Amino acid sequence: MNLRDNRGSVLVAILFLAGLLTVLASVAASVLYAAVDSSRVFAENVRAKEAMTAAIEQIVGYTGSNLQEIRGTAIVRVSSAEVMIAVKDEGGRIDLNQAPAPLLSGIFRAVGVDQKAADSYAARIVDWRDPDDKTSQNGGAEKDVYRAAGRVDGPRNGPFLHVGELALVMGIPAKAAAAVAPYVTVASGRETINPMVADPPVLLALPGATPDRVQSFLAERIRPGAIAERLISRLGSVQDFVGEDTGDAVRFEGRVILAPGNERRFEVVAAVVGGDTEPYRILSWDSNPPDRIRAP
Repeated sequence: MNLRDNRGSVLVAILFLAGLLTVLASVAASVLYAAVDSSRVFAENVRAKEAMTAAIEQIVGYTGSNLQEIRGTAIVRVSSAEVMIAVKDEGGRIDLNQAPAPLLSGIFRAVGVDQKAADSYAARIVDWRDPDDKTSQNGGAEKDVYRAAGRVDGPRNGPFLHVGELALVMGIPAKAAAAVAPYVTVASGRETINPMVADPPVLLALPGATPDRVQSFLAERIRPGAIAERLISRLGSVQDFVGEDTGDAVRFEGRVILAPGNERRFEVVAAVVGGDTEPYRILSWDSNPPDRIRAP
């Protein structure tokens, strides 16, 4: 091999190394940019959560009233962030720990589950929360069914602690649990629902309610001076499943706008605990709440 060949080989090696260094530099830059972007998103999430927390505290402090009596909407400025917040009675949702089986079955039917499956899901919810090991009718499931399937994590034989726990109930598909999640709660403390604040699917869950009846009810509900006792009959014979009492908790629905086109959504359930030294307690905090049907 002559000197010219050696020079050519060295040149090829140098070009290869230069190309490799360029690739490594590009990868390092991409990793750095990704890390910076991740840090920025994390910081914005923290900032948005702090703004939501501050907005709730301001609303409770400014109203100076019992938490269960706070209702309505507000816009709260927290530093450079703007929080658009609505406070709603949790009694507009179906309580997984209190509602009777027909109401539980109804919410599954309202989201598209067939009658037989909906009845089975309702029975299994009741078996999950009740303290006994007696299997409910219409396809319930107690410990023997869970153990036969190799599961030792259910039923709880106690109250649901979070709506997300619904997906742990044997036989309820994750898709069905997610579909009803925007319309159920574990914090209203009521067997009935308040139709004056309930979303359309919750109204359709009422035994005897039909789409036409719900449509008529909603049209009248938004009129000034609407009175529940005069409107409820529009839904049919639903008296056993509705009431005007407020729930034990309220839900703060917030949109935190950090900058134009940059916002975060939150849903926070809060309640007053008897004998507590705190003015209220946060029962659940959802940083990515599911969308729900607010109008037919």
